[in-house]
Amino acid sequence: MEKSGFAKRDARRALGLGPLGLFWYQLRRTLRTSFGGGAYLFHAELAAKIEFVLYLLVLVLYWFIDARLQAFLITTVLFLLLLAVEALNTAIEVIIDRISPEYSLTGKHAKDLGAFAVACCLLLNGIFIGTVVYQSLAG
Repeated sequence: MEKSGFAKRDARRALGLGPLGLFWYQLRRTLRTSFGGGAYLFHAELAAKIEFVLYLLVLVLYWFIDARLQAFLITTVLFLLLLAVEALNTAIEVIIDRISPEYSLTGKHAKDLGAFAVACCLLLNGIFIGTVVYQSLAG
């Protein structure tokens, strides 16, 4: 049976960690889990690998056109948003494949909605990158 939140806290306290030690302990566990999810995303999804390569190419393009620092920062934020949506889409696909391995119209709709969310983020990234490039070349 899964431990309750209080039982988990009591188990951590049993390690003899003070409040700051508990903070670092939980932070390490959280980061390990997060990076595990990121590793799975890049291992399982070709799209995430392609998006990462395109992000790096955009940064190189920005460097050549002497884009402003804000463009680099906003592009990085938009890329991280895209990765987050891609991770959620992958999670939806994994869950649907697990609970309904055969074809399901509901599963198809769930996957299509996840793909639509990714497409919206890609469009948002594309519009911003296009605007930065246009302004740099026109002005």
